[in-house]
Amino acid sequence: MREFYINKNFKYLKECLYGTNETEEKEYLAKIYIEEKDYLKAASIYSQLNFRYELGRCTLLSGNLKEAKKIWLSIKEDNPATLWGKSLIEFIDLYVTRIPTFFQIRAFLEVDLDAMLNANLITYCENIVNGAHLFAQNNQESYKFIGRVFVNNEYFDLAELFLQKAKDICYVDPEVHFMLAKCHMHNGDKERAISSLKTSLEKGYGYYPAKKMLKKLMEDKHV
Repeated sequence: MREFYINKNFKYLKECLYGTNETEEKEYLAKIYIEEKDYLKAASIYSQLNFRYELGRCTLLSGNLKEAKKIWLSIKEDNPATLWGKSLIEFIDLYVTRIPTFFQIRAFLEVDLDAMLNANLITYCENIVNGAHLFAQNNQESYKFIGRVFVNNEYFDLAELFLQKAKDICYVDPEVHFMLAKCHMHNGDKERAISSLKTSLEKGYGYYPAKKMLKKLMEDKHV
């Protein structure tokens, strides 16, 4: 776990795990392939393990929407992951009949949107975020989740659009103001960044990331 999550020593782990028959070890091998964006190899492992949800997700990340839809719709057992997958397909298809629950959105939206951005599935991402207002019906933090994905992937202009909506709904959330400050800094607007950071500190009772960033900005300002 240390080599995977902290050191990210994937080459070493692949050598250790190659040819394993242990289910848990195969799962780690599949996760390594996902990190390396080799979605088809990961899908092959999940197919061997008969992990249908994970197989569908890797198939989707490889860009094969039609096959991913077929796999996920073939799953008869309902659980939060499979229900989320079936809803996600509808958002990508722009024909939504079921909105995911509060907890499904919290557990999966940010992770899968980030994965699809990293897989360069831009159209899929556009279709999903165009349904942000639908996600927000069941989870008001949806705009924040989407904005955070765009900040982390340095799509700051898009991030600001969603974070402004998040601010309108969750003004007391210090992280929203902190991420807006990052957007303002990207656009070279230090004064707005400082203002957002002060609001973050006010709402977050000394929210540490904002405190640290504000301190640096003020020091740079007086250099």
